Amino acid sequence: MIERPYDGCGKCLLGVRRLSRVKASTSSPERQRSDVLAAAAAVGGHITGWADDWEVSGATDPMTRPQPGPWLRGERGPHDGLVAAAVDRLGRNVVDCLNTGYKMRDEGKCLVTYGHDGPWDLNDPADENRCTIEAWGAQRELRAIQRRNRDATRKMRAAGRPKGKPSYGFRFVRLLPGGPVDHVELHPHAAEVIRQVARRILADPENVTPSSEAACLNRAGETSPADHLAVLYGKAARGRPWHPTSLRNILLSEAALGFLMHQGKPVIDQHGHPVRLCEGLWDRTTHEALKRVTRIGPPTATAPCGP
Repeated sequence: MIERPYDGCGKCLLGVRRLSRVKASTSSPERQRSDVLAAAAAVGGHITGWADDWEVSGATDPMTRPQPGPWLRGERGPHDGLVAAAVDRLGRNVVDCLNTGYKMRDEGKCLVTYGHDGPWDLNDPADENRCTIEAWGAQRELRAIQRRNRDATRKMRAAGRPKGKPSYGFRFVRLLPGGPVDHVELHPHAAEVIRQVARRILADPENVTPSSEAACLNRAGETSPADHLAVLYGKAARGRPWHPTSLRNILLSEAALGFLMHQGKPVIDQHGHPVRLCEGLWDRTTHEALKRVTRIGPPTATAPCGP
């Protein structure tokens, strides 16, 4: 009975798992689960709940992460401590890791990680130093990953090739699964969805706005940009809604013109022209018209949905 509800035994532990990128081939969630259960059993504890953060960077403070955050803030329920597969599963920032450990210590709770003999005792200088060293190692690894990503982004940008994820309405085409992006093209369905939205707004800008269109798309059950991107990468849609702000950003971004973007601006080639990846959702004239008529705020009237 290593997993059972909170019973006040003093060893009711919260299992914490985290992974920055979830791929179909990864076995990390299962390995982390096995390590967490083994670490809990080693200290005579049991798991009273799980705080699993998938697709969450280690740079995120555990206090603000979607799953452990509410537990740490006392919003989810009682627990007697945290147990993780390793210090870097708590986070990849020295300050965040130590602050989490000190919070457990000050609240009389325990912090357990697989491979460490018993709970961490941050009142003991030797244990505190070891925890700091492990957190520092995790932070160094994060910084190395970030540096490699920045270097790769610069090289891809210089070569006029996309890196990251496609803007809504577009898709990356790879000749081999998991291979490099060969070219970019319009996504047949998503491109038509956003084009219809643009046409409706331009046809009646007094009554049709991103707010009214987002509501229409939600009522129609149209997949939101976040869920659309998840489905593109083989993940399940989570039912996330369209938001007026994200819809407005799609309409007003120059990415809609088919340009390669970096930090919200088109990448400029050596001749001073924007680098184009493929045909745009609309032309420059339409883009400028959308900028003129798109406004912040609710519609003045309830506009009907439809083309």
